[in-house]
This record gives sequence, structure tokens and C-alpha cells, in this order.
Amino acid sequence: MGEFAASIYPINETKILQGQRASIRRVRAKTQRRSILLPGFCFLLILSIIFYVWTRVQVVQFGYEISSALEEKEAVIIAHNELKLEIATLCSAQQVERRARKKLGMDFPHRDQIIIIK
Repeated sequence: MGEFAASIYPINETKILQGQRASIRRVRAKTQRRSILLPGFCFLLILSIIFYVWTRVQVVQFGYEISSALEEKEAVIIAHNELKLEIATLCSAQQVERRARKKLGMDFPHRDQIIIIK
């Protein structure tokens, strides 16, 4: 009967309205915070996804650059070794003499071509 008896008395409507207004204000404040936080969170999420994809693309690009640089290095090493071999063969006396005779048409001088200077 205590509950029923309490409902007989007039309720202070201004107090209820003020309480409702305060709870509405709290709900609106929470909604406003959510409306600010949600786009901010989405922006940060999108930004971090873009950054992640960009870093992966950079890693792949640097991988290709490293691969092409290694291939170029191998080609340069092979060319260097070939040139060293050619230098070694060209420095031998027999090779120099053979090239001088064939390409330049050189030959040992005859006795009448030699002039002795005193």
C-alpha cells in the first residue's frame, strides 16, 4: 500500500522536467562527443591504412631497385674480369709482336735501315 499511497500525492512536475532536461543534455553531450570522435577515428583509420599501403609500395619499389642494381653490379664485374684478361694477354711480348706485325705492318728493320748515332 505504500507504493499506491505515494502515487496519490501530486508529483512535482518542474523537478521531473528539470531531471529530464539534464538527462537530455547528457545524452546530447554524449552524442556530440560521439559525432566528433567517430569521424576523427575514421580519419585516423583511413590515414593509417594509406600509410601502411604506401610503406608496402615503397618496400616493393626499393626491392626492384636493389635487384636491378645487383644485376648491374654483376654485369660490371664480368666486364671488369674480361678487361683484366685482355690486358694480361695484350701485355705478353709475343702478343704485342704479333699485333704489331699484323695490324700495323711492322717488321724488324733491315741492316741498311739502322743508323748508329755516336
